[in-house]
Amino acid sequence: MSFAYITEEGACIQKRGGVFVVGRNRETIMEIPEEVLEGLVLVGNVQVSSRAMTELLRLGIPVTWLSHTGRFFGRLESTQHVQVFRQEKQVLQRGSAFALSLAKRCIAGKVHNQLTILRRYIRYNESPEIQKAVRQILALRKHIFQSETSEQLMGYEGIMAREYFQALGRMVPPAFAFSVRSKQPPLDAFNAMLSLGYTLLLYEIYTALGNEGLHPYFGFFHALKNRHPALASDLLGEWRAVIVDSMVLSLVHRHEIKPEHFEKNEDGSPSVFLTREGRAIFFRAYEKKMRTKNKYMEGSHSYRHTIGRQVAQYAQAMMAQNLEMYEPIFLR
Repeated sequence: MSFAYITEEGACIQKRGGVFVVGRNRETIMEIPEEVLEGLVLVGNVQVSSRAMTELLRLGIPVTWLSHTGRFFGRLESTQHVQVFRQEKQVLQRGSAFALSLAKRCIAGKVHNQLTILRRYIRYNESPEIQKAVRQILALRKHIFQSETSEQLMGYEGIMAREYFQALGRMVPPAFAFSVRSKQPPLDAFNAMLSLGYTLLLYEIYTALGNEGLHPYFGFFHALKNRHPALASDLLGEWRAVIVDSMVLSLVHRHEIKPEHFEKNEDGSPSVFLTREGRAIFFRAYEKKMRTKNKYMEGSHSYRHTIGRQVAQYAQAMMAQNLEMYEPIFLR
């Protein structure tokens, strides 16, 4: 099975028989058999013919549109998996004791994974600043299960996140160093990669939620916002360090991504983003990571498959209102 990332400006996707054909200026760039295509990510000016679009819907293959700077535009997806009674349960659980308890478990998993990333670095490079950040996060971590409201929990999560990202910025080569997490827009190369990785991962989870009939915009922790898939964001936290942070660290330490793979926005804004060559390297690394086998659940599965199983666990736990049915991912 395959996820395809189409980045060629002016490319067009058509359907011919059982194959999706990506072409430009009467030249065929690639052909993807429908039976192996799991999803499409389209970057920049890429067109999809009406026949290809209806076939993608019929086959249940999601399509995500991003700008060349990594900004999310929207998705094409089938509604054949929608389960209204699960979605009703999602809405009714908001603000409940179950929702808060589940949020605490997920934040505990997220913080554990962030600490694991920092501790791995300390093993080989003794850094007083990173050691201090670890101590600070450990001191704050006890407040997770002491929080009485989601607002308190979000406050502690925010403080720990700031400590983590400041320490993370000290773990990379000087050319990629940063002191604060900047999101919209990303103001440096490392933040640009984090933002793109988190966007891709968010919509992996979004797809898995749709497959379980759930509504991605009604979560159990993050506040409701227009155009923000709160449930996908709730479940994203524990996966960030496991998949994206570790991958981006590897890219810069192995010199696969270099400073010349970035450029500033032409509109004069301070945002930084990957060049076309940089995006190609990044997408290859991301897809390789998503296909990597892990043993977080029984057996050996790709990260993409494990995310799907994790979302299925959430759906079952939510319907049964049973916390023990959902076990966050803890990085080893």
